[in-house]
Amino acid sequence: MNIRSLTRGDGAVTGAALLLFIASFLDFYTADGVELPNAWETDRLGLVLPTVFLMGLLAAAVIVTGRFVPQVKLGGLSLAQWGVPLAVAALWASLWSLIVSPDQIDLGLGAILGFLATLVLAAAAVLTEQVPALKASLIPA
Repeated sequence: MNIRSLTRGDGAVTGAALLLFIASFLDFYTADGVELPNAWETDRLGLVLPTVFLMGLLAAAVIVTGRFVPQVKLGGLSLAQWGVPLAVAALWASLWSLIVSPDQIDLGLGAILGFLATLVLAAAAVLTEQVPALKASLIPA
C-alpha cells in the first residue's frame, strides 16, 4: 500500500466523503418548533441513509481502495470503475431527496451539505481521469 499513489482527485473524493459523513448527523429537514431526524433515523426518513449517505461513502471507499490495489478486478472492472457509478447514483438520489421534500418542512443543513458533498464526490470521481490537475500526485515526491 503506497500512499504516494493517491491523486488530487482521490483527495477530493476523500474530503467529500468526510463531509458526507458529517452531514449524515445533521438535521435533514427543519421546521419551527419540531425536532426532526438526521439521516441515521431510518424509521422516519426511510431510504435517505442507504441511498444517499452510505452509497456515497461506499463509492469513496471503493475508489480510494482501487488506487491502493489497482490489480483487483470485479466482473472485469477495476474498483474505480465500480465507484464512479455508485458516486453518480448517490448524487442522483441526493438530488431527488432535495426535490421531493415534505410540504411545510424546509431542507436542513444535512440535506444541503449531503447534496454538495455528493456533487463534489461524483465530479471528482468522474473527472479524475480526464483532468490533468486531478491526476497529479496528492503528496509530491
